[in-house]
Amino acid sequence: MSASLAAMARHRRVVLAVALALSAGYPVGQWFGSVGDEALGDSWFFGLLAALVMSLVLLIVSSLAQRPAVLIVRPEGPSFSTPPSSPVVATALLFTFAASGHVASLVVSVKSHDLPLEKAVLAVAWIAGSGLLLAGAWHGLGVRLRPEGLRWRELTGSVSVPWEAIAPGCPLRPEVRAGTLALSYGRPELVRRRGLVLSQRLLRIDNVHAWFIADAIRHYVTHPERRAAIGTEGEYRRLLHAMRDELAEPTAGPGTDSNP
Repeated sequence: MSASLAAMARHRRVVLAVALALSAGYPVGQWFGSVGDEALGDSWFFGLLAALVMSLVLLIVSSLAQRPAVLIVRPEGPSFSTPPSSPVVATALLFTFAASGHVASLVVSVKSHDLPLEKAVLAVAWIAGSGLLLAGAWHGLGVRLRPEGLRWRELTGSVSVPWEAIAPGCPLRPEVRAGTLALSYGRPELVRRRGLVLSQRLLRIDNVHAWFIADAIRHYVTHPERRAAIGTEGEYRRLLHAMRDELAEPTAGPGTDSNP
């Protein structure tokens, strides 16, 4: 199952494009269908319902699955990045199919010359929400370790944190199932935020092992001489070796009773 989830996240753009095309079919069919097309409409409805259930199952399974202790080497950039998030993709699928149902209901109301305001507002809200989630899943939400510092993208903005801004010895390991990682800043004035970001201290880490990413970030906070090599295969191998050695002396924190 983990391999299937990883494949879904890796090929997320194909998955999202297919889901978007399928979800558009139900309201389009309702718009162009006639009174005698009930069978076709029912087929679309049950197909949409099946897609909703499948997306919900994917979201639950991906949220409970073991997260990989791995970073992706990106020479272009250069950077080490967290893998694509399967929970983000599953959430985008769920919202897309749900939005399709609301839009189809709105289409039926329009064709019958009955347009309740609350139904229109609800449909617009679902379209906006699914659009944001689709955009986030398409571009990829995650953390990048770069020679100059950290950068992460959220649905409505991004945050750039120079290494010098992070307090020495941080971040500590969070709970092993934590969905976010809190940063402590020694020089918060160096942090740059673009767009609408709720917090410039919390990194979303639901796509990578919580201790692994915390240890990797702390390694480069502690060893500035290694930052320039970030983004190379050789440095990634060295980082993994160094982190294995550091596991012999666990960093104090709420979840340091065992190794990843």
